[in-house]
Amino acid sequence: MRVTEKTVAIMILALSAWSIFMWAATRFQGNEPNRILRVELGSDAASLDRAVQPNDSADKDGIVRNIQMVVRNTDMDLVLNLLYWLTFLALALLAGRLGERVLAVCSALLISGAALCDLFENGAILTAMRVQPFTDTAAADIAEFSQWKWFLFFLAALFLGLASAINHHVSAMRRLAGGLFIACGVFGLLGIARYRVALDFAMSMINVAHLLLVPALLLTLWKIYFSLKELDHSKHASHGHA
Repeated sequence: MRVTEKTVAIMILALSAWSIFMWAATRFQGNEPNRILRVELGSDAASLDRAVQPNDSADKDGIVRNIQMVVRNTDMDLVLNLLYWLTFLALALLAGRLGERVLAVCSALLISGAALCDLFENGAILTAMRVQPFTDTAAADIAEFSQWKWFLFFLAALFLGLASAINHHVSAMRRLAGGLFIACGVFGLLGIARYRVALDFAMSMINVAHLLLVPALLLTLWKIYFSLKELDHSKHASHGHA
């Protein structure tokens, strides 16, 4: 159990660090929000055009730079893909060892499917960014992989949350973290279910889901820290008594 908890902690820290690095390394020109989500779920050429548009539509250099930023972000997403997959697998392993094996296995299978779809999505994005002007076919290919990625990802978060929230043999802090994972999954699924008819609403819900995922991971990390600290204290006390 101690090795599993340490692995989870390391993966959460690595995932957090890489996410911050990706955010710092991706700087678009213009004030358009949610550019990457719009590339992923836009479904048509107009959405791709809007995603790479700077404030001045006549600024060709700005468009080229924004396309380069999308490509850079997609390249870095390959590492993020590996990190979130390993993080969820480690969390599922921990949840299984704490008693909820069926839900943990479901979460592990779902996150593996999401990571696989993410790879295909990244390939579709890189292909689309090489062709000007953008085409509806390229945008539709991206959206097809993206919708499955997000659907499986948020479903994995939901099952992972249930594995902790309904387990009465774990601490209140773990159950609270589970509740946050459940909320993340619910908001994310609500958003992805509406992306074809209300893209802005879908992106807002996915952003809320991401915000809920952060405290869920941090609370899990905090609980692991205290668990390991208590275990070390117990070992020292045992040695002192001996």
